Amino acid sequence: MNRHAIPIAAAALGLSLTTGSTALADPQATSVPVQPSASRPAPPRDAERKDVKGTAVLKGRVVAGESGKPLRRARITIRAPELGSESQRTTSTNLDGRYEFKELPPARYRVSVTRGGYLGLDHGQRRPGEIGRPVQLADGQVLDKIDFALPRMSTITGRVIDESGEPIEGVRIFATRMMFFEGRRRLVPIGTSSIQTDDEGEYRISRLSPGNYYVMATTKETWTVTENGQDRLVGYMPTYFPGATTATEARRVTLAVGQAATAIDFSLVPGRAAKVSGTAVDSRQRPFARVSMSEEVRGLGFASFGAGPAANVAADGSFTIPNVPPGEYTISASRREGDPLGPPEVAIATIFVDGNDIDNLTLTGSAGGQVSGRVIVEGEAPPKMSSVVVAVRPLLRNQPSPVILGLQRSNREPGVKEDGTFVAENVFGRARFVVTLPDGWMLKAVTREGGDIADAPIELGSGEQLTDVEVVISSRVTVVGGRLEDDRKLPIRDATVVVFDADPEKWFESSRRVRATRPDQDGQWQVKGLPSGEYLAVALDYVEDGAWNDPEYLDALKQDAEKITIGDGTSQTVALKLVIPKQ
Repeated sequence: MNRHAIPIAAAALGLSLTTGSTALADPQATSVPVQPSASRPAPPRDAERKDVKGTAVLKGRVVAGESGKPLRRARITIRAPELGSESQRTTSTNLDGRYEFKELPPARYRVSVTRGGYLGLDHGQRRPGEIGRPVQLADGQVLDKIDFALPRMSTITGRVIDESGEPIEGVRIFATRMMFFEGRRRLVPIGTSSIQTDDEGEYRISRLSPGNYYVMATTKETWTVTENGQDRLVGYMPTYFPGATTATEARRVTLAVGQAATAIDFSLVPGRAAKVSGTAVDSRQRPFARVSMSEEVRGLGFASFGAGPAANVAADGSFTIPNVPPGEYTISASRREGDPLGPPEVAIATIFVDGNDIDNLTLTGSAGGQVSGRVIVEGEAPPKMSSVVVAVRPLLRNQPSPVILGLQRSNREPGVKEDGTFVAENVFGRARFVVTLPDGWMLKAVTREGGDIADAPIELGSGEQLTDVEVVISSRVTVVGGRLEDDRKLPIRDATVVVFDADPEKWFESSRRVRATRPDQDGQWQVKGLPSGEYLAVALDYVEDGAWNDPEYLDALKQDAEKITIGDGTSQTVALKLVIPKQ
């Protein structure tokens, strides 16, 4: 048997995400009142702010969850726009596990901690995947006992073998979880893309929080077998523990806090390589020069892109790529800037190779569409337009495919100009407006011909233009909030509030009309920047981070939610009671 590997060049894209976990010792924070200082004006919204100082203090202690032993060198990070600069500060714990931040301005802070060998936590986390609880700090206040008890990370270890029981080296291993991700419920890789089996076929997945996982293995190793006098290329299907080729047949691995799940061993399932053929032409039916395949893995907090098979395109636009190993691929053809045939274009599709030949695949190029218009400012002291970003793109958690990214970079237009005009190039697929604003501003609407298209999908053909768009931003930021109390009028701190538009058409991933937050140490919760409209609000004991991206989840909450109306620039208080959703 003659085996050979197809090399894969994978580049992990690091996104700093806090891993949810349990076992956080969350003692009640204590506040030491001091004489408040005179109020001071807020810094300019759009100035290049350096670190902003105040008179408040925040401190606490970090210990190991299983033993209570102080943890030194734990890294504490606090985040709030009011800090200026990069909107965050960091410090480390001392020998006794204590930390302290001084000279803080009044703000609503997110506090998080990381330490090698332990799971990172946000303040107030109690369960896997729960968002952190904010800490409200007043001017001159000293807030103590913002403490953390860090749990040990959980691990999964095992061994991957071939159909003959021999170990396989260099197999990529992923721990996946079922979640709503980029438009659908599916198994999503968690953590990192760099885990591979060693020369004994063994692997170890670390830094896992408690929960249910499904282990997946993939490799592009191939070999040649001879059947009936003919050579045939064989590879391995993407395989789930305990040896399944579909997610429905995968076996769940359940982890408790700090648990090590061992002997998660399985063998890869062989599958024949296949032929992929079709046509690849640009928007004017002229052939591209080359078609390439790549393996894309999009996970929670990372993405990786690996090179795969490729082929030249014939004069009639046809191509054939033989011997493609099993797996999911992105297949693309592109023309870059400077090509004498015309402006940059991209044709791209996703295919799954399962051993059966794929014929008559059609790739048709597009230069993408273009959206142009003007930013309209409502309010005094308009922001610097350089601080405003207007983009129109698919709502991916990670960057687009490198072939798309390359086209965008080669044909990049400047951002919003000082006169408020903007041009968004290379709009592909089903895209939406993504508007980034400085602190103190909100997106009010995106209008064209009298209609609001801020939340509508935009689909443009090659070279198609959407003009005269008005992006309306306002300094009159809406605020909705309240105080969660129990029957004794005591504050409820351990809850999550979800506020979502009453119209199900607005329920999509990263919708600006769907928000979740948690109350601070006094039970106060707050959501800023929601557009005007009719909303539903509900307070729940626990919500997994991102669950509100799933329309089915929001639909199940409707019956327990309170109806609220948010007007332009209004601030209002909403009385919510903690509810237990009906099964």
